Amino acid sequence: MKKVFLTGATGFVGSEILKKLIEKGYYVKALVRNRNSIKISSGNLEISEGDILNYQSVKNGVAGSDVVINLVGIIREIPYKNVTFENMHFVATKNCVDAAKELNVNRFIQMSANGTRENAVSQYHKTKYKAERYLVESGLNYTILRPSLIYGENDSFINMLNDIMKKVPIFSYFGDGSYPMQPVSVYEVAEIFVNCIEKDETIGGIYPICGDKKFTYKELLNSIMEVTGRKRVLLPVPEFFVEVGITFFGNFSWFPITKDQFTMLKEGNVCDNSDIFNVTGVEKRDFKEVLRGYLK
Repeated sequence: MKKVFLTGATGFVGSEILKKLIEKGYYVKALVRNRNSIKISSGNLEISEGDILNYQSVKNGVAGSDVVINLVGIIREIPYKNVTFENMHFVATKNCVDAAKELNVNRFIQMSANGTRENAVSQYHKTKYKAERYLVESGLNYTILRPSLIYGENDSFINMLNDIMKKVPIFSYFGDGSYPMQPVSVYEVAEIFVNCIEKDETIGGIYPICGDKKFTYKELLNSIMEVTGRKRVLLPVPEFFVEVGITFFGNFSWFPITKDQFTMLKEGNVCDNSDIFNVTGVEKRDFKEVLRGYLK
């Protein structure tokens, strides 16, 4: 039985990957800050309490493992809590990579993000790329996976849009609503991550993960209305007003979007490469069918 060291196990994606790992018979050692945050109970699950930014915590967790899966990441910084892109994307990855090398745990699977590249504009993507390069240059048998927008029962984005639509007759959207998106379900992502463990052909690969259909942002909003049976008036808000709002309020948690998030939204989030689905034998799920399973 292979032992998997898992970070980010309490998050939206991590909890689904944790379930899938246990279903497939892996023994999982999950690094968490608070053991009570893990809601799954299994004889194949060991809790390792610690801090991803503390190297000794990470090393204690990695010890005795065969595989490292690092999922830690954020979409919004909270600097006063030390939750920054640099810390949670790069430093966290560096600690995991260094511990794996020191303890001779050679297999490493890394969560990155679609759009990550050397010349990225957003700090989000810049720090993701920095983490990728550190792993690539480590000499470990790595697989880097770059999902697009991930949706599912406990997602933050689709559920947020739906919750707003429940409360208002008019829904404001950014710009002209033409930003391209290709959401992928958390269930596909979890299967791919777990299947990569035994797929040696994924070693040394960097793979985007996008869903079955491309949408504009406005089309995505219409899909949510179609699935839930709601009719709302969609009202565009010019990009200029969004940018002004971000300038004054973007650092407040109550404001719906940050500068980095708006930059990434305008860039789009799509990919044409489906290699990882073919290699891992995972089938793409229908976007609207998945939504019908959890949106009300």
